[in-house]
Amino acid sequence: MDFNRKFEHVVDGKQVIFDVTYNPQTHFFHVRETDDSEEYLLKFDMASRTWSIDGTSHSKISADELAALVQKNFGHFV
Repeated sequence: MDFNRKFEHVVDGKQVIFDVTYNPQTHFFHVRETDDSEEYLLKFDMASRTWSIDGTSHSKISADELAALVQKNFGHFV
């Protein structure tokens, strides 16, 4: 199984490239955006069924919007 996806999305009129890697041990997604040297984590909390972003770098879009894009590009939905 390929654990990496790279996809584009328009945010505030700018094309942003998301480079996302799934970690099967933690079940987190490591995300790096265009022009950002630091990555952040996209996490899903099974108990509350909510998505969140964790890390020093922050996403240009909400956790829910990013989660929808990640799920679409990986072909798996929760």
